[in-house]
Amino acid sequence: MRLVAFLLFCLAVLTGCGAPGGLPARERLAPGVQITLPRTSPFAGEIEAAQLVEVNRGGRRDRFDAFVEGGEERFTLAMTVPSGPSLMTVDWREGSLVVRRGLAPDAIDAERILADFMLVYAPEAVLRAAVSGGDLVFSGGGVRRIFRNGELLIEARAPEGNPWQGEARLVNFVYDYALTIESRSPGPQ
Repeated sequence: MRLVAFLLFCLAVLTGCGAPGGLPARERLAPGVQITLPRTSPFAGEIEAAQLVEVNRGGRRDRFDAFVEGGEERFTLAMTVPSGPSLMTVDWREGSLVVRRGLAPDAIDAERILADFMLVYAPEAVLRAAVSGGDLVFSGGGVRRIFRNGELLIEARAPEGNPWQGEARLVNFVYDYALTIESRSPGPQ
């Protein structure tokens, strides 16, 4: 039985496609603070956006392109090296995540990426139900902050109006990284 499980694991690794992850799933945002990824995508309305994402972590800056698409209870995120090969595609629907890896190293975790997307883009009611262990505070201008014992742990800001158009930011002060996400309508500009 162990051999069969090992062979199935090897097959998934060789084909670049991860086994579906069951949802809901919990992802740690900071020590003692978690977010629950619901069974289906929490993002409202029809979504279609091209994004340029910049990640700053420990003095290192990386960029990648992303395309997001979604609708009723489904969400797909495809990430690529700028104008290059695929890094990873994540399909979130029907109680599972299906991850297809391209060049993305194993350290890039689909659940972590979706947790950050939720913090930036999910509606307030969804986040209030999903975040535990910290105090979630919403203020004007699309700003969301998570505190624990009075300490600011995470701050996120989505564009006002259509959240999938314009610049969004997320700073995780505990894990020392920042995201800048520039979204626009897909196609020629």
